[in-house]
Amino acid sequence: MCASPLCFIDTSTLYSRLACSPSSLFIWALLFLSEPLLQLTTLPLILIEDLRTKLFLCNNAIVIRHVMPKFLWKLQNRMELGQEKTLIEAGATFDRICAKYISAKREEIRSQGFDHDHSNGESEDLLTSHIKLDTSKYELLKPNDDKFLRDTILTFIAAGRDTISTALTWFFGLLLKHPYVEAKIHQEINTNLPKSRSSQERPWSAIDRKAYLNKLVYLHGALCEAMRLYPPVPFQRKSPIKSDVLPSGHKVDANSIIIIPIYVLGRMRSVWGDDTLEFKPERWISETGGLRHEPSFKFLAFNSGPRTCPGKHLAMTSMKAIIVEILQHYDVKLIEGQKIEPKPRLVLQMNHGLRVTLTKKYSS
Repeated sequence: MCASPLCFIDTSTLYSRLACSPSSLFIWALLFLSEPLLQLTTLPLILIEDLRTKLFLCNNAIVIRHVMPKFLWKLQNRMELGQEKTLIEAGATFDRICAKYISAKREEIRSQGFDHDHSNGESEDLLTSHIKLDTSKYELLKPNDDKFLRDTILTFIAAGRDTISTALTWFFGLLLKHPYVEAKIHQEINTNLPKSRSSQERPWSAIDRKAYLNKLVYLHGALCEAMRLYPPVPFQRKSPIKSDVLPSGHKVDANSIIIIPIYVLGRMRSVWGDDTLEFKPERWISETGGLRHEPSFKFLAFNSGPRTCPGKHLAMTSMKAIIVEILQHYDVKLIEGQKIEPKPRLVLQMNHGLRVTLTKKYSS
């Protein structure tokens, strides 16, 4: 991550850039994809940076849609004015990048032979699995349609780009202020994971990687605790399609807007106890040392019920893998004197980022 023994970085910017780089549009989702896909880093960096900037601006445009009269933003969209122009430009940039990915992946599959059953026993990346979908089983899906594949990519990027980078930023912001938590995570990693001699060496295979990461119970609890205090998506907006009665007995009319403040819910003493403002990964650990289950309607970081995030386990596995890689190879220290506060947006990013120092660990 850095060539010199010591470097200074803004982790929020780093995670966001990694989440938008050509080599990680799908890597974050399925952890280290096929080698041919990784070779697509030939996309111009200026194009990737342009996309990253436009995706950031899209957040503001979407927020404005929620407060601006519908007829007005539709008019702006038709005339390509204001924030709507940003959305249109971002869509065009994204389409160009996706077209290159999809074309290269189709060519790769043709050269290797088409296999619905994955009889070779090898794992597949997300894009490959969608292109190879068996339409006899999934009649409504259209793997031959590039637009279907583009929309699938957009879904995963929108759901995981800023949310994962934001969750990691807040995690390290809290971790570096609680040395005892960092020490326990280091101990858990050293106890359960085989140690690599270098950042290039991986002493475990892709098959048993998930099994190793699942042993990191305390790390999992610390991640959940960070997302309880600083949920990547701080609120949700719901609208019933017809009149209904909530479990509390409150009546709601059709098409009414219901705002669920997840940020506030994670800090309510009536829900989490008197120590609700404290960063305590132990609240997620059972007496037997396993993970303590908390109902999804209490911990809404990944939504609840039929709307539960389908990428929940992928996101947790990805974040744990990134954290392990960083902590195994670098000493991370928080730069003193910086102001750490949330920025109210669709995604709860840090207002000024998180500045830290990284010192490379050298094995003896």
